[in-house]
Amino acid sequence: MATEFSLPVSISKPFTLKRIGGWIFTCFAALLCFWLFVLPVIVVALSSVASHWSGTIFPDGFSMRWFERLGSSDFDALTTSLEVGFGVAVLGTVLGLWLALALEGRDRRGVGAWADTIAMMPNGVPSVVLGLAVLIAYHKKPLDISGSAAIVVLVQLALVLPFCYRCAAAALRPELTILREAAASLGAPPSMVLSRVVLPQLVPAIRASLALGFALSLGELGATLTVYPPGFATVPIVVVGQVNRGYYLPASALSLILLAVSLAALLLIAAKVPRRRIA
Repeated sequence: MATEFSLPVSISKPFTLKRIGGWIFTCFAALLCFWLFVLPVIVVALSSVASHWSGTIFPDGFSMRWFERLGSSDFDALTTSLEVGFGVAVLGTVLGLWLALALEGRDRRGVGAWADTIAMMPNGVPSVVLGLAVLIAYHKKPLDISGSAAIVVLVQLALVLPFCYRCAAAALRPELTILREAAASLGAPPSMVLSRVVLPQLVPAIRASLALGFALSLGELGATLTVYPPGFATVPIVVVGQVNRGYYLPASALSLILLAVSLAALLLIAAKVPRRRIA
């Protein structure tokens, strides 16, 4: 007696359509990401080695002359960008971690809510407005820093601090609070609890905060253009000046160097440190 099995056929058809739909969606998302994020980097890389590029899909020729024409002022701007970026990342991470630990467990309807709101406020303010506010606040005595690089560090720190704070606050899990209380109940002083219990558990968040603060500082332009003093220049400021004068290919060469250096620095921050084995 023959028996018909129609159930597998009825199941396989919707399953196949679902797989095709998922494949199409994945391809579309990959194409969109390539168009928005990968293609601009490729264009900058090609522009940095193009001898001439106008009205064609690919450059008319390739040359390294734009890198050879980079002067000491360009490399000084690169050094300044890295120094400011590392300084802002370290300060933002330390302050964000301290703020997250200070607000841990506080009632978010009282003082804790106000402190959390103030810490996140720079995210809701345009960077140019924040830069103007910092410039007006610190351009006269008794605290006049408008003529030094400190004002750039300060305004970038204000922009980066909310992200560093959120990185640390998200890592403060209830399990960590239990470990802290257990260590304190065993007689460990607060400094030992912080160094032996809290900070080792927050290493991934600290690395994420450093990387995020460094990347945001390197790419910050709006507030920096508002407050930077005479004689001070970062790579974004130099690149904008070259673009305004129509020097797109030299700007691409300097941008590519900044991209390579920043990528190497981010990989160094994210690198895993091998743990020592106890003999």
